[in-house]
Amino acid sequence: MRKSLFAIAMLFSVAAILAWAAGMQWSSPLVASQPRHWDGSDFRVVIGGAAQDETRLRIGAVGENRTALQSIVLNGIEAADNPILRYHFEQFPHTLELSLVFRRVGNEDVTVVSLPWPGDGDAWFDLGTVPEWQGRITELAFAEYPTPQIVPPMQGFRPFTLVNASLSSRSWLGDLSALATDWLGQWPWSQRSVHALGRDTDTPRAQSLQLCLMLIIASLLLWSWLILRVRGSALLRLSVITFVLGWLLLDLQWQSGLNWRHAATESLYAEFDWPERELHSADHDIVETAHELKSALRDLPENSRILVHAESSFTVLRLVYHLLPLNVGVLAQAIDEAPGQPLPEGSVVIVYDTPGWTYDQQHHLLQGGGLKFGGELLLRRNRLLVLRVRRQP
Repeated sequence: MRKSLFAIAMLFSVAAILAWAAGMQWSSPLVASQPRHWDGSDFRVVIGGAAQDETRLRIGAVGENRTALQSIVLNGIEAADNPILRYHFEQFPHTLELSLVFRRVGNEDVTVVSLPWPGDGDAWFDLGTVPEWQGRITELAFAEYPTPQIVPPMQGFRPFTLVNASLSSRSWLGDLSALATDWLGQWPWSQRSVHALGRDTDTPRAQSLQLCLMLIIASLLLWSWLILRVRGSALLRLSVITFVLGWLLLDLQWQSGLNWRHAATESLYAEFDWPERELHSADHDIVETAHELKSALRDLPENSRILVHAESSFTVLRLVYHLLPLNVGVLAQAIDEAPGQPLPEGSVVIVYDTPGWTYDQQHHLLQGGGLKFGGELLLRRNRLLVLRVRRQP
């Protein structure tokens, strides 16, 4: 009797936690009654090239910025009544990132939402978690592009097929499917992907798998204590076993994501040896710039301090990395460490890919972003300024 009551209590607890995590409403139907469905061939190509294959759309080329975009014009559907997105692609490459783009009535700007990798089957996403998903939607589009900072733009594209997509009202099936895609689907690699417990993306998502797993474990221990009357060392053993099993489940889920990302890396670099892989990296332009800078600065004294500045923090860090083993650092950090103090004589300032920075030849000043440095201009390229500090204005 106690075991049956324990099983019922656990079943109820797990169902309640999953319903809470998925944002389910108990009044929702089991399956959405009238989903808005579109075949791939209903979408028009905005960027890139594609051909219709019966009801499907076969995307075979990218356009500007190595991006493909397929769009469908809607008759102002109500966002609140259609929050569940289902999308189906085939042969979607690991090297591309997928985003949903939509436009609302009265707002000419578009909203872009990063989506989980679609794989070769149905994937689901709860747009109700996106603050901008409100009002009436006039246009819906899918955008595909090489994963930023990870995939070389020239190598990322492979042909794929848009099979179909749909929007629907809330239902038990839709909410749970969106939760499953959120937890088990693969998200694009980011700089936060190096750990197992955090979120990879800023895209609004469901309640975390880690939190829900902890709640399920807590429920199991609570009902074991109340119903099965597990006490003392037996309760301690059960606690340790459940926590270890929970951790293993999380580790397996993280390992699955790592294997998926490894497949993307392998498809890009497997055919190249180590020296060639650097030439085919996603930041190939930064690698070339670093090689050019090393050549230009080779006659400097070995202890010369080299300080890098760029618009993007990623660009700064990657350029610093590729300039090693030179005595290189970050300009902003050097200024913060000695506020109001001039840079040491002979320091080298590198400004790369940062709009608004100029060099005044008459006054020998490098200036931009509210900063000024006096000295000798060593190198000027399209997106590159290099100055040796001689004096401070």
